[in-house]
Amino acid sequence: MYRHIFIIIQLFVLLVKDTESICLAKLVPDHIRLAFAGENGVSIGWHTYSCPMSRENPNANPTVIYGLSPTQLNFTSVNGNSSNYDSRNPLKVSWFYHVELINLLPSTIYYYQIVAAENVPASSIYSFRTAPVLGSQTNPINILSYADLGVDGIMGDIVTGKHLFEKAIYAIEKMMPKADFVLHHGDVCYADNTPVIVLKTYEQAFDYCQHAMTNITSQIFYMTTVGNHEINCTEANPLFKFCSPSHRNQIPYSHRFYMPSKYSNGHLNSWYSFNYGFVHVISISCESDFPNSPSPNLIDSTTQVNWLRNDLASVNRSVTPWVIVQCHRPWKGSISKADIAEHGILNCPSCQAAFESLLLEYNVDIYLTGHVHWYERICLNGTVNTTEYTNPDGPVYLIDGSIGSPEGSDVLYNRSSESCFLNNDPGFGFLTIKDPSHATYTFYRVNDTAILDQINITKKR
Repeated sequence: MYRHIFIIIQLFVLLVKDTESICLAKLVPDHIRLAFAGENGVSIGWHTYSCPMSRENPNANPTVIYGLSPTQLNFTSVNGNSSNYDSRNPLKVSWFYHVELINLLPSTIYYYQIVAAENVPASSIYSFRTAPVLGSQTNPINILSYADLGVDGIMGDIVTGKHLFEKAIYAIEKMMPKADFVLHHGDVCYADNTPVIVLKTYEQAFDYCQHAMTNITSQIFYMTTVGNHEINCTEANPLFKFCSPSHRNQIPYSHRFYMPSKYSNGHLNSWYSFNYGFVHVISISCESDFPNSPSPNLIDSTTQVNWLRNDLASVNRSVTPWVIVQCHRPWKGSISKADIAEHGILNCPSCQAAFESLLLEYNVDIYLTGHVHWYERICLNGTVNTTEYTNPDGPVYLIDGSIGSPEGSDVLYNRSSESCFLNNDPGFGFLTIKDPSHATYTFYRVNDTAILDQINITKKR
């Protein structure tokens, strides 16, 4: 008997050792995603599982080839990086990669392909169009805008209606050919709602979400900011205390996306900025790193605020006359019943105390947020009910958190006197910046892409 047990153990050891050279699963590069990387660069990221029974990196030299034709991919990426944050499940360890393509020509279509590794085949060939020359006003700039998009699951279907997430993805794909890039103002995928709403594990929900979004993120620049659902493995208090160290403090979000913080002296995916033609975009964290922030700091309570001041002060408005800020939490707008339950944290007073004076001082044009699960537009100068926003006193405030949260739309408790339009149909925004002085923001319904709201913004420069 003992001899048989010994033989079984020996066979198991040999099998595990053999998996180092023989992969027992078909691996593929997925979750492919684009982001800006400096003035003439692009970051390409993706994900691959390890081979079963192995934690080894299946692609030790992540590489992308690219070029001006799908048949002539003559250039090679630089700055390849690979990482993982959770190796507890030896049957399925996720590895995350990003590389950079540099010195790209402006306003040019490039084709790219992820190069095969030993056990991972090459990807399909994808394409993207690079940003225009800095300051170029030749063409309008078109931006898809929304927050709070996540996986439904069985319980989510009951709360929000069947397959809202997939319907939202389909609507975005329809609008994508008209857009230059996406701004997603936090709450990306809602993996932390598992298993109660989504009925998937945290990793399953995030993987499903990013896989479903690949047709979008592989072809258009997808620029995110952190929301409260990117902080820990769950928001349920006190259950978050049981999250593993690898699922706290924005760690999964920091591996799964790669924003251009190193090119703007920012920090991870939490705060950064970039230029696109004649627009300067700033992404800040309304979750951490300012006084009385809702979540623990990554650094401290002053670094981000000082960075924002310096970034705004460095903007050359003759080159990039439009300045847009995205952050997850609003500080203006109506009160939902969820806001009452959370003791006022939705309309974030500490965010306002930290950031609003800087947005006013440096004449920020538009402030884009989500978190509240509806679309709301704040009146011109807080009082004037109009769709013509001509020379507003401060930023145009737009809350766009209704595209597809698995938690459902918020219920109104008290309408703000500053609110000029409020709608909780699932929908998303589309911002067209026509020239240095004129822009249009349109809110579309997910189900039929019907226009529900539209405003014109005119600035005297």
